[in-house]
Amino acid sequence: MNAFRVSSPPRPDSGPTKAAVVMTAIVLASVVLAAAPDRVRAQEAPPVASEPIRLSPPRQLRPYQETAPAPVLLAPAKPPPSASGAKVRMDSLQTIDPDTAGTLTVEQGGLGTAMWSGTSRNLVDKLLPRLPVNTASATMRSLMHRLLLSRAEAPQGESKSGSLIALRIELLAAMGDLVGVHQLLSVIPKHGRNERLIRIEADSRLLANDNHRACNLATRQIAERASPYWQKAFIFCQALAGEHHKAALGISLLREMGEKDEVFFGLVEALALGAAAVVESLPDPSPLHLAVARAAKVRLPADVVSSNRPGILKTIATSPNASVELRLEAAERAEAMGSLAVDALRQLYTSASFSDEELANPLSKAEAESGPLSRALLYRTSLVQTVPTAQAEVVVRALSLAREGGRYASTVRVFLPLLKRIPPSDELVWFAPEAIRALFISGEHQAAGVWFDLMRMSSKYDKDANAALTALSPVARLAGSRDADDWTTDRLSDWWQTIKESKEAGKRATLLYSLFEALGDKVPAEAWEILLEGPQRITVAMPHPALWYRLAFAANSGELIAERKAVASVQPNTLVDAGRVDDAGTLAAVKAVPGVGRRRLGETVLLSLLALGESGPGDADPVVLSRVLSSLRNIGLEAEARALAVEAALAAGL
Repeated sequence: MNAFRVSSPPRPDSGPTKAAVVMTAIVLASVVLAAAPDRVRAQEAPPVASEPIRLSPPRQLRPYQETAPAPVLLAPAKPPPSASGAKVRMDSLQTIDPDTAGTLTVEQGGLGTAMWSGTSRNLVDKLLPRLPVNTASATMRSLMHRLLLSRAEAPQGESKSGSLIALRIELLAAMGDLVGVHQLLSVIPKHGRNERLIRIEADSRLLANDNHRACNLATRQIAERASPYWQKAFIFCQALAGEHHKAALGISLLREMGEKDEVFFGLVEALALGAAAVVESLPDPSPLHLAVARAAKVRLPADVVSSNRPGILKTIATSPNASVELRLEAAERAEAMGSLAVDALRQLYTSASFSDEELANPLSKAEAESGPLSRALLYRTSLVQTVPTAQAEVVVRALSLAREGGRYASTVRVFLPLLKRIPPSDELVWFAPEAIRALFISGEHQAAGVWFDLMRMSSKYDKDANAALTALSPVARLAGSRDADDWTTDRLSDWWQTIKESKEAGKRATLLYSLFEALGDKVPAEAWEILLEGPQRITVAMPHPALWYRLAFAANSGELIAERKAVASVQPNTLVDAGRVDDAGTLAAVKAVPGVGRRRLGETVLLSLLALGESGPGDADPVVLSRVLSSLRNIGLEAEARALAVEAALAAGL
C-alpha cells in the first residue's frame, strides 16, 4: 500500500525516454550553474556598450621572454641581527589537531585536558560510538555532554586527524543536542569539514527549521557531490524557491537512477501543487522528510512518533503540522531524553484544549485515562489552583501516575516551579515526603530542608510523620543532604522495620545497602544477614566481562595529574575521598583545585555509562550499580555518583 497520496486532478503520465533523461541531466547541470552567486555571472558576462568603443593607437609589443621561476627556499636564511644586537629565534608552527577542540574547560564543567591520559585511541574509537545516547537519566546525559564537549588532548594512538571530533559531533546529533553540534562545528575551520560533518550540519539545520542555511549548504554541495541525499536536499530548496519545474525534472532523474523515496517525491509534488496531501505512514522520518512536510503543510501520521531519535522527536513536538496529541507525546519523550527544554513541554501542556467537564473533574479524568492529554490536564489544573492544599493534591496525583508510567523525573521537572511555591505548613505534613523526594532528584537540597524541618517537628507527636521520616532518612543520606548528617547506617534496623512488610522489601533493601557500600557508608553485617532468608540465587543482567574488569582497572589505576598548576596542599583528614596523601603527609584534593584530574578519567566515565546502558540506574542491578558508583567516586566524581544513587533509589520506590 502506498504510504502517500495527493488529492489533485489526474494528469497524463508520459514516461521519460532516454532522451528525456539526458535532457534532465543537462537541465540539472544548468541549475547547478544557475545556483552560483549573481556576482560571478556578472563578471563572466560582457558589459553592454552604451557608447561607441574608443580606439587607441596600437602599442608596440616586446618579444616574449621566458623568466625563470623564483627559487624555493627549503630552509630560512639566517636572520639579520636586530638593532639591539639580540638574536631572533624562529620556530616552525605546529599543526593543530582538531580532535583536541572542545567548548568546556574545567571551570565550565569539563573533564580536563588530560582526561584521555593513559587510554588508547583504539579503545576510544571502539567504545565511544556505543554511548547510550537515548537514556532518560539526567545524570548520565550530563556526563555524556561533558565527555563529548570537553577540551582535551586526544588519546594516544594512530588515527586520522579529525575523526574523533567528527564522531563526537555525530553523537551530539544523535542525542538531539543541536546547540552542542553547532558549538563543536564552530571550532572546526570550514576547509576542514568533510561531507560527513556537512551533512550533520545540514540535518541539524533542517530539524531546527533553518531552511535558509540548509539550502546554502545544499547549493554548495550539489556542485561537488551528486549523492542522492544532496540531490534531494537541492530539489527541496528548488521547490521552496518556487522553481517547481526544475524540481520535477530532478525527481524524474532520481527515479530513473532507482531512488524509491516515494514519500519525499509526493511531498515535493504537494509543495509544488499546493494540493491536499495525506501521508499515511512515516515510521522513521528523516530530517528532510519533516522539513518538506512542514513546508507543504502536510499532516504528520500517527506512527511518526515511533522514532526513537531525540532530535526527530523534538522537531515533531514543535511542528505545527502535527496533532496536539502527537506533539505532546513527542514532547514528553524528547524532554525525557534531554533534547527538548522543559519550558517547551510546559507551553504545550498549557496550549491543549479541554472541555468544561474535563476541567471540572481533572483528577478523575487523569485516573481513568493515563496519557499525554491527561498529564496536560493535571498541569493545567495545578496552575489555576490557588489553595496550597489543592495544589499539593494535584502534584501528588501527577507524580504518582508518572512513577507508575516510568516518567517520574520528567514530571518532577515540569511541576518543579509550582512545587517550590507551595509553602510548608502543618496542614501539609502528609505532602512533605513527596515534596522532599522530588526536590532531591532535582538537586534542590535547600528547599527540601524546609520540608525536613516540618517533618522533624511533626514526628514528635505524629506517629505517621515519624514513620515517614524514618523511611526517608536513608534517601537523604544517599543524596548527601545536611539534613541526614546525624543519621548513620547503624540505624538501618529501624528503617527495615518500617518497610519489611511492604512488597519487594528485600529487593529494595538490597539496592539501598549496595548503594551505601558503594558510597563509602559501611552497612552492618546484621542488616545483610536478614536478607539471607530470601532466595540464594538471582538472575543478574551483567555487562560483558571485558567491560566489567576494564572498568575496575581504569578506575583504580590512575594517579592524579595537575593540568594547569601545582596541586594545592590542604590539611590531612579533609576531603580524603577526593584525593590521596602524598609523601609529605599533605592531601592532594581533586575537588579543591580546578584543573586537576586523574589518568583514565575519560575512560572511567565512558565505561561507567556503557555499564549502565540505555535503561540507566533505575533498571541496573545493584551489583553493577555499586561498581559504577565506586568507580566514579575513585576519580573524584562524588556528586555524580550520589545523583545516580538517588535516581536509582527513587525509581525503586524508596
